[in-house]
Amino acid sequence: MADVEDVIEAVMGSYGIYLRQVAETPWADAKDSIEYLEGFDDLNDSDLIEVLASWANSPYEDFKGIWGSLSNEEKEKALGEIEYEIAVLGFESLLKGIAADLYVMENKDVRERIIDAAKRYLNGEIDLYDLAEELENVLWPAESREIEDDQAVEYFWDGIGLTDYIEKDKVKELVKRYLIEELEAIGKTPDLGEPAP
Repeated sequence: MADVEDVIEAVMGSYGIYLRQVAETPWADAKDSIEYLEGFDDLNDSDLIEVLASWANSPYEDFKGIWGSLSNEEKEKALGEIEYEIAVLGFESLLKGIAADLYVMENKDVRERIIDAAKRYLNGEIDLYDLAEELENVLWPAESREIEDDQAVEYFWDGIGLTDYIEKDKVKELVKRYLIEELEAIGKTPDLGEPAP
């Protein structure tokens, strides 16, 4: 007899690996996945069970049995938690990607603009939307933007949209870790960015 935690763990164990290691734009995939899950009104829909089984890397009939043993409240709780974990993973991947971007790592002024915007967000001077707009302007400046950047910008906003599913404190914690601490650390690394003092 499975419980809610087992189901969440089974799904996120495998799907989390896909998002972290395989997906090219995990933040966009995460947004698509959550929207797909939200499209089901029937918690016993065979398509829903099938997608969860595939994410859990489990045979359909096996997963169906486990899912069927949960009450409707438990199924709702499991789905909500899966959506939440996908959102956190996707948003974290977006911020990690920005912090590890070569253009960002090699340009001190770019890093400083991102750090400054992130600090203003954490201090409550600007909201998340303003922060996202500033990031877009830094990463894809209008004067040098190319057609192929449009898709990247669209995916970027998908990633920002994931914050609708994450509590504000968690969003701030991730912004602080990747857009401030990680970027400040780059400037202190001798072989990256500027020479160490």
